Amino acid sequence: MKNISLRFVYDKNKRATESKPQPLTVEVRQNGTNKAVYINTGFKLYPNQFSERNGFTCKNHSRAPYVTKEARRIFEKIEDFAYSDKCKVLEDVKNYNKEKAYDANVVNFMKRELIESNPTPAVLDHHRSLISRIEEFGEIETFDDLSYESIDRFDKHLRKTINSQQVLYKRHKVFSKYIDKAIKLGLCKENPYDDYKVPRGVALKKPTFLTEQELQKIKDYQPVDEKLQRVKDLFVFQCYTGLAYVDLQSFDEDWITEVDGYKIISSNRQKTDQPYITILFPEAEAILEKYDYKLPVISNQKYNDYLKLLKAGAEIKKNITSHVGRHTFATLLINKDVPIESVSKALGHSNIKQTEEYAHLLGKKVVSDMAKLIDLSK
Repeated sequence: MKNISLRFVYDKNKRATESKPQPLTVEVRQNGTNKAVYINTGFKLYPNQFSERNGFTCKNHSRAPYVTKEARRIFEKIEDFAYSDKCKVLEDVKNYNKEKAYDANVVNFMKRELIESNPTPAVLDHHRSLISRIEEFGEIETFDDLSYESIDRFDKHLRKTINSQQVLYKRHKVFSKYIDKAIKLGLCKENPYDDYKVPRGVALKKPTFLTEQELQKIKDYQPVDEKLQRVKDLFVFQCYTGLAYVDLQSFDEDWITEVDGYKIISSNRQKTDQPYITILFPEAEAILEKYDYKLPVISNQKYNDYLKLLKAGAEIKKNITSHVGRHTFATLLINKDVPIESVSKALGHSNIKQTEEYAHLLGKKVVSDMAKLIDLSK
C-alpha cells in the first residue's frame, strides 16, 4: 500500500499517570485523510519511560534496551507488511502478524513466543536464561532433536552452572511448556518430559522477614531525604498488604472495595494471575491517603538500592529487599493466628504449601502443640 506513514504513539487516549502505565502503539495513517489504524506493541509504559528520540526510545525501565529493540522490531515488521502487496487497504495492516512463520527451530520458536507473551521483567530473565542455555548446549536445534536422551544431556549441561535443584526444576518445567505449545501447533509430535522427570527439590534459602520490633524501627525512622521517605512508605505499605513489587508499582485505587463494612484490596497477581484479597489495614490506608491513592513509581533496582539505605538508617541488621516486605506481611498474619488458608489467599499463592513455609519458619505449629501440654498440666 502506498501513501501511508507510520509512527510510534504513546498513550493515545491520554490516560497515563505515574501509577497507571499505558500502551505503546504504532500508528499507520493514510496520508491526506483522518484515517488511521493503531496496533498495540504489547508494551505498557509509565510516562517517564517514553521518549520520542529516534522514533521511540525506552528509558527509566529495568529492561529499557530490550523494550526499545523489540518495539522497533515490531514497528519494522508492521512497516514491511504495510508497504507490501499483501496490504490492499488500511484495515489490512491489522493482519500484519496473522501469518506466523512457525519453523522447526526451537530457539527461534521460543524467542517469538516469549516476545508475544509480553512478560514481566522477572519472567523475561528466567526464560531468556533458559534460551541462552539451550543455545550454549547446541544439541537441540530443531524439534526433531528432542528425545529422552537429548533432554538428559541438556540436564547435565544445566547442572554445570545451576546448583539449586529448584532452579533446575523450573528451567525444565518452562522448557516442557514450550514443547507442549509446539505440539499444539503441529511442530512437534511428543514431549520427552512425559517420561523424563526432574525432582522439584527443596528450598535451601529461607525467606527473610522483619519482626514486629524491626518493623517498628522502620516506621519510627524519619529519613531526611525525600526519595528515601517515599521508599520507606512503599516498603511499609508492602509490609501491611503483602503486595509484590510489580503489583505495588501498578497499584490502582479501583482495587479497593468494601466487604461487610471493611475496606479491602483485591486483584490478581501480575506474575501468576492468581487472585488475592486482603483487608486494608490502617497503616496501609494512611500511606495511600498521603499520596492521594497514587503510589510513587520507582524501578526495582533503585527501590532495592534505597532499601539498603533504609536498613542502615533504621539500624536493621537483616538485608532488606522488595521481597522482605511481602514475607513480613505473611509472618505478621501468622503471628496473629490468622488461619493459614486465609494467609494463602491474602498472598495470592497458588498452592497452600507455599504459605506453610512461613508457618514452618516460625515454628507456630510446634509452639501451639506444645502449649497444649502446659495448659493440661495446670
